[in-house]
Amino acid sequence: MKAIALLVVSIGWLCAQTGYVGSFQSVEMQVQLQAGTNGSYTGTIEIQGQKLPLTARERGTELVGAFATGGKSFPFTATLAGPKLQLVSEGHAYVLTRAGGAYRAANGISLSLPSGWTSTETDDAVRLLPPTASADEGYFATSKEGYEVADEPAFVRQMSQGFTQSGGLIRKGGERESFPTGTAYHWEVSDPKTGQLGAFSLYVVPAGTRAHVVIAVGPAEKVRTHKPTLAQVAQSIRFQAPPAAPSATNSPWDQKLRGKVIRQFNSSQGMSSEKKHSLAADGTYSYWSSSMVSIDVPGASASSIGKDAQKGRWRIIENGGRAFLEVTYNSGQTRTFTLTKDATNWYLNGEKAFAVEP
Repeated sequence: MKAIALLVVSIGWLCAQTGYVGSFQSVEMQVQLQAGTNGSYTGTIEIQGQKLPLTARERGTELVGAFATGGKSFPFTATLAGPKLQLVSEGHAYVLTRAGGAYRAANGISLSLPSGWTSTETDDAVRLLPPTASADEGYFATSKEGYEVADEPAFVRQMSQGFTQSGGLIRKGGERESFPTGTAYHWEVSDPKTGQLGAFSLYVVPAGTRAHVVIAVGPAEKVRTHKPTLAQVAQSIRFQAPPAAPSATNSPWDQKLRGKVIRQFNSSQGMSSEKKHSLAADGTYSYWSSSMVSIDVPGASASSIGKDAQKGRWRIIENGGRAFLEVTYNSGQTRTFTLTKDATNWYLNGEKAFAVEP
């Protein structure tokens, strides 16, 4: 069975959206944007129950526009970072979240986000957050190369092992349920002391040599509620490798990273991961990761562990004034990782990273 690492989960926002079209919301306001012609937009901004008309136009990497109220016009600028829209007006900055709709991440994964749901992203997964999400539940979407239909039973056993061996009493053991284009598997485990039920579900949609997967873990009554929605999300997942760009062998990033190992560590909200990207001086590449999702749910402590190791070739590319690490795996798949920095640290796909000697 080819190794498939399902979960390398941490918080990161850097993804490429399908554009500014859609609905964005925060505690302070809600913004609706519709596309016009030649990069123009119209829509509304709702503040304290008042819907105010707005117009805007793309300028470089930001949206520049104005909204009107009381006969006055108030200018604003807006920029996208993954599912987040940062809007600045009159010296005040507001961060809004995309409220459902289709989008594509920088890693090539795209899906249809249910209405009212939001998300966080990493380099190879999307955490889905329902409107009433709590700390004891988690929903994740990903797409992985190297899948074979014949290996699905072993794959399902591997992914469910951490949950079924948590020490609770198994009330439902991998119940199989078909849905259009895929199959769902459901487990329920009860706490022998309290009788509370925890649930773990996998939604698997084969797509050639890839597997589109949604994972759900949490209190049984919450996980059950989202079954139809999660099946729809799994069916909506698509993957398209990011476009290639010219190599930048003389860039500062190339000089910084060539011959080094990139190390990253993350731990947040029951999720932890360690990743190593080896960038050899001759352009060869190898990757190793180990990750765990551990969520305490009523009746069980559920965890899923994924490991991955891949090889290929790497290069630094530049596109639109931004730098990327591009990796072409031996399987033929190509992926890009954003490279950014601030005054003290640098980041790979929005996650703090270190370049160390092999």
